[in-house]
Amino acid sequence: MDSARTIDEQLSALASYLEARREAILGAWRKAIDRDPEMATGASLPRAQLDDHIPALLDAFGRRLRVLTVKETAAFKEADKGDASAHGLQRWQQGYDLREVTREWGRLQLCLGDELESYASSHAGVDPGVMSTARRVWAELCTEGASESVAKYFQLQQIEAKGHVRDLALALQQVRELERSRAELWRQAAHDLRGNVGVVMNVTAGLALQGAEVPSRDKFLRILQKNVSSLYSLLEDVMDLARLQAGHEHREVRAFDAATVLRELCERMQPMAEERGLFLKTSARTRYR
Repeated sequence: MDSARTIDEQLSALASYLEARREAILGAWRKAIDRDPEMATGASLPRAQLDDHIPALLDAFGRRLRVLTVKETAAFKEADKGDASAHGLQRWQQGYDLREVTREWGRLQLCLGDELESYASSHAGVDPGVMSTARRVWAELCTEGASESVAKYFQLQQIEAKGHVRDLALALQQVRELERSRAELWRQAAHDLRGNVGVVMNVTAGLALQGAEVPSRDKFLRILQKNVSSLYSLLEDVMDLARLQAGHEHREVRAFDAATVLRELCERMQPMAEERGLFLKTSARTRYR
């Protein structure tokens, strides 16, 4: 019983010693990071951002050295996991890669390990079980901390990867929709060209009829003029579409008079309707706001 009490007292004394040496331990850890050629991110951070949750980790080590009940130890372990997870989140936000996260924990483990060895050398009367317990507790704490930090980091990587996959899927969907839209534009352009050519053919045939009255011929000529002009504009649009698809021209979105377009369309379709014995009539109602 006396031996157990002595070990408890010496572990508590070790915890107090480490608390007093906290700044020295953190300083040695910062220097180790600064000298590590593979720790560029950490070496460029301000001191407060670099320390992050590490002081809390050293506090946790001190708490575990002081003998507590099993229930209290379990509660502290859960809190320590939360700190380690938050540390992983912080390192993710600071731009660390996964290798740097693990190396940081390794440097911290070595620095405090050196501090324990120094304490053992300068305190010859310390029970061997004290240092053995301290080394085991520290190894356990670092393992848990590194595991939680890396797990959090990996979780964030997965979330980011899923976000990239969603973005790529959305971009692919937009590309497919654009291709469908372009295909529909080409189909519509071909349809309109065919319609205009058909009107021109019909009007030309009407003009060629023998004995056509002058009013009818004048009407056919007006329709022909409009359709030739419309056909020219449509060919210009087709050329614009071809240049746009080839990346040689930018689209220009602007307002247009839909009533005028529809009226002209119906006028072009009138001869085709008459040829088929159909009645085509247009009317419009204007609204003022």
